[in-house]
Amino acid sequence: MRIALVNRRFDATGGGTERDLLVTAQLLTAAGHQVTIYAAEVRRQNPGVDVRSLMSLPFGRALRLLVFGLRAAAVARRDGADLVVSFARAINADIMRSGGGAHKSYIAAARQWQGTTGQALMRLSPYHRVQLALERAAFRSRQTRRVIAVSELVRRDLVRSFGLPDPRVKLLYNGVDLRRFVPSRDRSRSNPLRSRLGLGSATAIAFIGNGFARKGLWFLLEAWPMVDSRARLLVAGVDRSLKAYQRRATQLGIGDRVIFLGKCADVAELLTAVDGLALPSLFEPFGNVVIEAMAAGLPVLCSQQTGAAELIPPVLRELIVTDPTDVEELGRRLKLLLKIDGDATQLLRSTAEQYSWERYGWELQRILSF
Repeated sequence: MRIALVNRRFDATGGGTERDLLVTAQLLTAAGHQVTIYAAEVRRQNPGVDVRSLMSLPFGRALRLLVFGLRAAAVARRDGADLVVSFARAINADIMRSGGGAHKSYIAAARQWQGTTGQALMRLSPYHRVQLALERAAFRSRQTRRVIAVSELVRRDLVRSFGLPDPRVKLLYNGVDLRRFVPSRDRSRSNPLRSRLGLGSATAIAFIGNGFARKGLWFLLEAWPMVDSRARLLVAGVDRSLKAYQRRATQLGIGDRVIFLGKCADVAELLTAVDGLALPSLFEPFGNVVIEAMAAGLPVLCSQQTGAAELIPPVLRELIVTDPTDVEELGRRLKLLLKIDGDATQLLRSTAEQYSWERYGWELQRILSF
């Protein structure tokens, strides 16, 4: 079958949706399908993957988004695609894959980190208004026969937001690279990264992600004084307001206990050096790093607003934060995180092994064979 995968951007070295897109293309190709990726912006190619660039017109980003959403599926069919699977808001795709839930839900949640004024400006922005219009048309299109949601959190959101028939929206969790993310045998002083960071024997917790506000870093910093003074927080990621977070850590008296690493070149390496992951996101439709940490045998603290929280073993559900803006609750659950010992490693690893990319590929093909 000739399958077209549609997304606004393709970058062979990218993360998030772009990484999911590339893996999907590779899995479908390995299964014998002829796969072509259509993108408005192509940054880095990947050998063995057919990627076609849809010319981006020299207009504002809202108009470029609109043109791509209107044209992508039609161009793919004109080229002979039997099936169009959209990872973006493209109208008239056969299958819509949603990695982020309804955009209107994202705007509603943004009040938590942008404030009322910032949220109102988003609603008025032509770019966001185009996104809202495109997603309504895309999810309600008669051409769209199935919708894939990356978590039950997203699935319920899509059914509620667009009045979709429940059976039409299929749940398919992202996979994890079980060869890249493995439990570390050495989180002692001899670990190279721990040595470079001067961690010694201190317990270290990682926060990994860009866009610190949405991922709850501010509240995590506010809660950090409540935990053991020997524990270190490693912040990996980039944000335009980095200096404000650094200042706040200093004001809280934890400046020497929080290490800002900047952009994380190798998440797998970082996970070998820490004892757990904290990601108290305010809005996180899935959160690949959660399942990656579990594959590395690490306990994870995350919020109920994180889709991947659904995969955490029942005996560790106390690490799921009900309200990530509640500093007191966050502090209590951080203390629990620091108490989890190596006995949980095998449970976390075996749980992650149920969500390999191979399993994802099998389930995806079952969904596509309607």
